[in-house]
Amino acid sequence: MPVVADLWNLQETDTALDSRRGSLDDAQSRLGDTDELVAQRARAEELQAALRAAESAQKDVEIEADDLKAKIEPAEKKLYSGTIKNPKELGDLQADIDQLKRHLSAVEDRDLAALTAVEAADKEYRAAAGELDVMETSAREEQTELTQRIVKLQGEIAEYETERGDRLEYVDDDLLKRYEHIRAAHQGRAIAKLDRNLCLGCRISLPTQLVNKARAGNVLVQCPNCERILYA
Repeated sequence: MPVVADLWNLQETDTALDSRRGSLDDAQSRLGDTDELVAQRARAEELQAALRAAESAQKDVEIEADDLKAKIEPAEKKLYSGTIKNPKELGDLQADIDQLKRHLSAVEDRDLAALTAVEAADKEYRAAAGELDVMETSAREEQTELTQRIVKLQGEIAEYETERGDRLEYVDDDLLKRYEHIRAAHQGRAIAKLDRNLCLGCRISLPTQLVNKARAGNVLVQCPNCERILYA
């Protein structure tokens, strides 16, 4: 049954082509950054920005505290220098110093809170950056593997396309159209093998007369149930 055998060989080549083309499409669709990686990168950037903002806020509070200390120190020196004799002037200066110290105490409390916020932001950012580093390393490895797989699949597809062209020399145009029509209707399987009197395409038991006709090989015989060409 050379005609059916030629179709069977063509189908084997087409099946191999379909498989590799599907694998190629899948591999190419996975090239580039994943949604998870993009999201993690954005999260790390947001946390880094939050850390910088916390550090800037803490620095501002620290500068404010330094300014207050710079005012208190000369005022206290003046208070205890003995140069001021007027009791009212001394009282006013002491009141100003006390007010500055109360303000400094409040600012130092804010500075402590700001430092705590910086530490928390730094810890969260470092954790996110570490996770991002792991994900990016894994992604680079996966992208390298995908690229290598794509090159390999493209080479195999080219080989099978050449093989298909060679096989088409043994199939006439009308038979090829018939084969392609059945193949399109049955997920790429236009030819079904016979196992005794069983069509392996649809697992239906066939009449003995039909089986004998298929085995004789004089004409193409199709399964009455699934319409695939039978190959004994």
